Amino acid sequence: MGAMVKLAGLLFGKLTFCALNGALVGALAGFLFGAHLLEHPSHILTPAEILQVAVILTLICWLVVLVIVGLWLHYGARAIAAALLLNALLTVVLTVWLNNMIRIPEIAALIGILVGSLVGTVLCRFCRRFPGRTAPNG
Repeated sequence: MGAMVKLAGLLFGKLTFCALNGALVGALAGFLFGAHLLEHPSHILTPAEILQVAVILTLICWLVVLVIVGLWLHYGARAIAAALLLNALLTVVLTVWLNNMIRIPEIAALIGILVGSLVGTVLCRFCRRFPGRTAPNG
């Protein structure tokens, strides 16, 4: 167990709050879309279907991460809801689009983690450019 904690610290210890939330959203979206890919291996989504799936997955992932981070970890659901929704939307759309192109369900969650971390990092840096808007841990 100690080795897993050290590995998680090495991989995710330096990420900002937004990047960690993006990674959670991406992992969940990637996992769920990977399950879809396993169930329907020959079905390639059209751009309209990608957006439909992404909207549904965005709402699911947003609610799950909002409950985990906002309520259970006491960051405050109201405080993070809007920024998390934007993070979730961008992360899920990119995750579904990439996984639809790559079509390797076994690494779909990993792709989601990478996409979410990148999206969260970019959004965190973007927030710093505006006075009065700061990321919680960025």
